[in-house]
Amino acid sequence: MDMKKAIIVLSILLLAGCGAGRMAAPPALFDLGADVAATPALPARQPIVLAYEAVPYLSDTGVIWRVGDSASPHAYARSRWASAPAELVRQRLVERLSRQGPVLGAGMGAGLAQVQVTLTRFEQVFAADGQASVGHVAMQAVLLQDRQVVGQVRIAREAPAATQDAAGGVQALRQATDAAADELAGWLAGRVAAAGVRAGS
Repeated sequence: MDMKKAIIVLSILLLAGCGAGRMAAPPALFDLGADVAATPALPARQPIVLAYEAVPYLSDTGVIWRVGDSASPHAYARSRWASAPAELVRQRLVERLSRQGPVLGAGMGAGLAQVQVTLTRFEQVFAADGQASVGHVAMQAVLLQDRQVVGQVRIAREAPAATQDAAGGVQALRQATDAAADELAGWLAGRVAAAGVRAGS
């Protein structure tokens, strides 16, 4: 092997060694944080049953973003949710709705009002120029009493992102999720019997 080839081989080995020594950093993990934001003053209500589901793409832990109304969602390469967004939002709904009264799981509480919630959007949406973005959360809810539909509502909330990156999107989605949960709580307050009052009385 001549000197030139030896130098090339040595350079390749050195580069490989450097690459092996620099393990890729694990992705940043995010969740919705502690539920500490204030909620609207609403009357206590009867217990409810929460039946919850989300569109399939929200079962993955990717932090989703898109530009405007584009049909092409993307996920940040180095950022992930600690749990699937579907589960994070379900937990936050239970936490915030529980401030007005007990929230039971699907299949429990026979005879109680049942709220069927479907999470349809949970993503960071950028303006066309990339200079601003919002966290966008959308869901629809159907209220049933004795298996009869007594009301339904579509909720869509947005909150501005302070920074145009995954961290900014997460913070905005946290605020939008809390706002959506509070809107749902307010909607239920006018349709589910108050605590101490028998449903149907």
